[in-house]
Amino acid sequence: MLQRMQRLVIWAFERFYHEGAFSYDLVAWLMSQGYWSQWVLAALLEIADQPLLELGCGTGYVQKARQHQASLTIGLDESHQMLALSRRRATQANLVRAVAQALPYADGSWSAVLSTFPAPYLFDRRSLAEIQRVLTNDGKLYIVDGGNIPNGLYAVVIGLIYRLVFGRQSNPDLPTSQLDPRIQRLHEAGFRVSTQIKQVGRSQVQLFIAEKSNL
Repeated sequence: MLQRMQRLVIWAFERFYHEGAFSYDLVAWLMSQGYWSQWVLAALLEIADQPLLELGCGTGYVQKARQHQASLTIGLDESHQMLALSRRRATQANLVRAVAQALPYADGSWSAVLSTFPAPYLFDRRSLAEIQRVLTNDGKLYIVDGGNIPNGLYAVVIGLIYRLVFGRQSNPDLPTSQLDPRIQRLHEAGFRVSTQIKQVGRSQVQLFIAEKSNL
């Protein structure tokens, strides 16, 4: 039963990012009570003017924010529908259609990789291995996730989805950060992970900073 639910959630994600892409901004805006675009941009101060590879560029908020910066920014997405929406929002963006499990870049070619509210594909072992490969020795993966509004629907729905897809640790003696299976997968892939909570209006959004390990 659980596996069937997991497959259903992943299938729904796929439809939302492809045929349903036209509705993405509206649904995200409604679910986040208008905070979506601010959440998506929450990591940019940390990244500053570094060259940036965005995995899952979606409808282009990050691409628009960085399209006139001197440092290179590339937005990557598997969905041609999402790429079309991103191009509409950020007309000067550098966009590439590819998948995270097979990044078309050389070893050590990026100092910063960003993913905002990623679908489960990001925590696939092949994706994390590819991100490790393309990062420089001091490179970092930034993940924006976990938006939360007091009494808001978004965190409840997303929390349920992630419990279905990733499962949940059963050891209550571990710190909360170690209970998160996404952080466990990052550690297993060789990343050193820290977390930040950023205040956005009356909402909060979580930022994972996963530093490449050179062990």
